[in-house]
Amino acid sequence: MKCELCHKNDAETAIHLNKDGADEELYVCGACAKEARARRQKKSQRTRKISGPGVEMTVTEIGPGAEPPQFLKALVNAFGEIISGGRDKDAGQKSEGEKPEMKEFPLKRVPPEFRIGGGLHLEGLYLIGEMEAVRRAFKALRMQIVGTRADGLNDTGHVYRVMYEGGPDRAKRAVEDLLAQERNARIRLYEEMPRVFGDALCRALAVLKNCRLLSPGELFDLLSPLRLAAIEKMLDGISRKTIETMMSEANLSSSEDSLDPAERDRIDAERADRENERFEDVVLNERAEEKFL
Repeated sequence: MKCELCHKNDAETAIHLNKDGADEELYVCGACAKEARARRQKKSQRTRKISGPGVEMTVTEIGPGAEPPQFLKALVNAFGEIISGGRDKDAGQKSEGEKPEMKEFPLKRVPPEFRIGGGLHLEGLYLIGEMEAVRRAFKALRMQIVGTRADGLNDTGHVYRVMYEGGPDRAKRAVEDLLAQERNARIRLYEEMPRVFGDALCRALAVLKNCRLLSPGELFDLLSPLRLAAIEKMLDGISRKTIETMMSEANLSSSEDSLDPAERDRIDAERADRENERFEDVVLNERAEEKFL
């Protein structure tokens, strides 16, 4: 049987198209099925003709759920002797009133799926709403996770450096546990919270396809959930390597703030046009559709 759309290739799969308000099942080849899916997704993600509030909102702003944060409980249990036992040896060597020296924990040995540049990529924990629990747990351990503020966005891209005081062993254990919780958070997104994850992806794609102005900090933030999708092979039209290269090369120094408004808008407009073109054909693939659409 030949494809009912191109009438050239052999039919491989069935798709459903809406024609004049009626659902019609067609048997088509793989190329036509992919093209139909891309057209459907482009239409569903188009925002320029929508009235009222649109893509000016932040890409993902999801608060913590009603249940107690699991990360905080896990980390407190793992280091209960440190939190409840008072000062460790390193802290005991500090004189009263002396400000402890914070050092940056090296992250070169962290698995690449959890690292961007020199920071930990914690998009999973952010999307499920547990980043405040992470901060509280690290503060209890006399540690900090430090994000980046760029172009008016706090913790853009949800990539963090780890600061600690004292010896490195406790910091190493804390980072290992943090990575375990980020891995669990990503699994929860894929398996238990697909609408939350799908919402983050569709918002990011909609903005990147249609924005008229785009700052480096906002671009970095929009790429963050897309990186998780690329790791899970859920995107057509762009590779994980391309997304990671874009994030690694992003200028997060807010240096454009020193320009006059007209020049800054011109640069942001050129960046927006460039990314509109780059992401025009980027869509959620069939694997993602099974989860989110």
